[in-house]
Amino acid sequence: MSIIVPCYNEAPILKYTVEGLLNIEYDDLEVIFINDGSKDNTFDVLHELLELRHWDTGIEEPLPNKVRGLYKSGRYPFINVIDKYSSGKVDSLNTGVLFAKKELIVTMDGDCVLEKNALINMNTAFDDEDVIASGGVVHIMQMFKLYRKPGIVIMMQVLDYIKGFYIYKASLAYNDALSIISGAFGVFRRNIIIEIGGFKAGLGEDIDITLRLQEYAKKHNKKVVYTRNAVCYTECPESLRELIRQRVRWQKGFISAVLNNSSFLFRNVFNNNLSFMIIVDALLSNSFATIVFIINVVLVLVKIAYGFPLKQFIYYLTTIIFNIFYSVIAIKGAKKDTPSLRAGPLYFMIIFDMAFFQFLRILFFLEGIVTFYFNNEYWYKVMRTNNCYKL
Repeated sequence: MSIIVPCYNEAPILKYTVEGLLNIEYDDLEVIFINDGSKDNTFDVLHELLELRHWDTGIEEPLPNKVRGLYKSGRYPFINVIDKYSSGKVDSLNTGVLFAKKELIVTMDGDCVLEKNALINMNTAFDDEDVIASGGVVHIMQMFKLYRKPGIVIMMQVLDYIKGFYIYKASLAYNDALSIISGAFGVFRRNIIIEIGGFKAGLGEDIDITLRLQEYAKKHNKKVVYTRNAVCYTECPESLRELIRQRVRWQKGFISAVLNNSSFLFRNVFNNNLSFMIIVDALLSNSFATIVFIINVVLVLVKIAYGFPLKQFIYYLTTIIFNIFYSVIAIKGAKKDTPSLRAGPLYFMIIFDMAFFQFLRILFFLEGIVTFYFNNEYWYKVMRTNNCYKL
């Protein structure tokens, strides 16, 4: 496996990323950090951590125009660094694929730490020659690796991630309808990535590459799967403002990827599970559910003044029961797979999730749709913290 780690202004977190990579239990491994013209001291931190030297790749062709230098670690021979002018995450990923020498490509963000057995477990999925890509589980780093207790904003995201990875994504994967392999942790066959033209620029490169891989899988009778026992940890936003900006970008990225792959999705809406789920569930159902929810909130506020709103009460009671059931199953599944999870506080967060975070999701959805048509190019990056993590 070749792990590709694009880095842009990642200096505060890199020591944990490197330490996490050194803890991985996997033999046939190479790591390629790509410094994408960072404006902070990312390259200096990598130089200090890795004792960088010149890297002779053996490739005779001229270096891509964006590449400034190639380096190999003097401490850890399997770790390499590519220093390049700033040209975006997608170009960094494609540059990493170009220089990678292994059969499988692992993509990670610069703030990510893999569980020590993550690659061993992921490799098992690729024993099946028909598997061309697989996603793993992503957990919030501040919940598992932080010395202090996480705040409310972090806890909201912890529960949201757990519900997303242990219920929603698992269900989609079971029905061959996985629509996104997270950019924080995904594994791909290198030859297939090259065959479909690599990663493409956009706000949601991880969604886009997943949809194109699913199209390839449909044409060639291959598989895109989900490996639930392969775990990665990532930093999440610690302020409400940062969270809103991140999630709005995710929504814009989703819209961009759907539009870029609309021909495949709409043409196969009734003969492909993925296309059906994207068009009917994610687009139509999600939009309709948002409208219904807002209407019911307004009706409740109006009817309270005139009496008890029975129909709306039954609607919300049903929703509450379903959400509690959904959340409890997700927490129990996460606790089973990751015993270090502190599950107790998450049960209390279910109430907060229903009372507050579901309204935030509507905000993400609406703001993402509106702002997409005014600015669908700006890629907002979450500010890194200076947290002290234990690995």
